[in-house]
Amino acid sequence: MERAPGRIHAAHVFPAIVLLFVVQPALAALSATATDFLVVLLALTLAVGIWSLDGGRTWTRVGVAISAAAALTVIAQRIAPRLAFVVAGTLWLDLLGLLCVLLGIRWLASSRRITLESLLAAISLYVLLAIVFAMLALGIFVLDPGAYHGLSESGRSKEVAELVYFSIGTLTGTAYGDILPTGPLSRLLANAEAVTGQMYMAVLVAMLVSNYVAGRSAEGS
Repeated sequence: MERAPGRIHAAHVFPAIVLLFVVQPALAALSATATDFLVVLLALTLAVGIWSLDGGRTWTRVGVAISAAAALTVIAQRIAPRLAFVVAGTLWLDLLGLLCVLLGIRWLASSRRITLESLLAAISLYVLLAIVFAMLALGIFVLDPGAYHGLSESGRSKEVAELVYFSIGTLTGTAYGDILPTGPLSRLLANAEAVTGQMYMAVLVAMLVSNYVAGRSAEGS
């Protein structure tokens, strides 16, 4: 039975990503170790997204392998906390998120109709971009705690929540200035994210309009 990537995104992946965004800050306020569990949940969500877009082929196996590596990294971090495990965990999530985004863009580009499912898939990819950049920012912050100014010193979960907040603001161009990149790498990442956010919206609108026109032309003929 052939899967419909858009329907899977609309019914499962998109709500899961939104739920993670809503739950993570709340759990961060309650537990300093909440992020460890959410990392595993996010990795599983991204693996499902890759599976829905790839149809169980090569990239699905790659996604499952990376998800397993992310889970093992979290377990290792819980057993023997080390800086290297935190950095490795952020890299695994970045790879999963980037792979899911690229496969999603490929699927959107090949879609000839604008549906609710395709719109939700496009939104989920946009949110995923924010997660990818937030994890990159976390890796930079772990290696250089002075790379960002304005983060609270309340544990890793709170820092992740604040970096996700900063990432969304940078991606959408609505950052309020309460968290600032102060290091060369963090500033470079912020610039790249701001440009990516604007380019994504521009390309996405052009793609959706093109698909809409192509669909209308096909119906007319």
